[in-house]
Amino acid sequence: MLGSSERERVHTRRIVCEAYRRRDGLWEIEATVVDEKGEDMPFRSRPMVRPGEALHDMTIAFVIDDDAVIRDVGTRMRAVPWGACPESLAAYRRLIGLQIGAGFMRAVRERVGGIEGCTHLTDLIVQIGNTYTQASWPRLIARQFAAEPDPRKWTDHRAVGFVGACKAWRADGPTVRQEYPELAEDAARASDDGPPPGSR
Repeated sequence: MLGSSERERVHTRRIVCEAYRRRDGLWEIEATVVDEKGEDMPFRSRPMVRPGEALHDMTIAFVIDDDAVIRDVGTRMRAVPWGACPESLAAYRRLIGLQIGAGFMRAVRERVGGIEGCTHLTDLIVQIGNTYTQASWPRLIARQFAAEPDPRKWTDHRAVGFVGACKAWRADGPTVRQEYPELAEDAARASDDGPPPGSR
């Protein structure tokens, strides 16, 4: 893809995330990581992992409500490199009650970081949060617009929390002007007012 040099696949990591809306109104988000070897991977204390075999095949699933609060957690390990890996699974129940949002991953690492959890499952939690956001955003934005047409007056800022977080969603850019002209007006007004006192 990047160059013309011959190459040989030595490892494939697949991450699949799926979101489900349940009949009880909750969200179920699953994230799975599979690491498949493309060449022999020798160990000193266990059998070699051969090409086509999975070194890791792990899933973590959250049940989340509309307020982004974790209601339940489930984990599964189908392929692991070490016998002790499944000993980490129970720790993820400690995440029940956390809310996805600012400071979420810091709170996750406080509960399941280091020797308490599994590096691969904990890494997947970032994808769980992102997938929940993608899945729930249409309902969230519809609910906000139904209650208040002006996004500047929304009490739940998650629906526009990404404004200013990337190039496409910069506050003074065309995307915000098209989707949220009210927010673009505020950004333009702030720019016209100049920098705040003492910022120079």
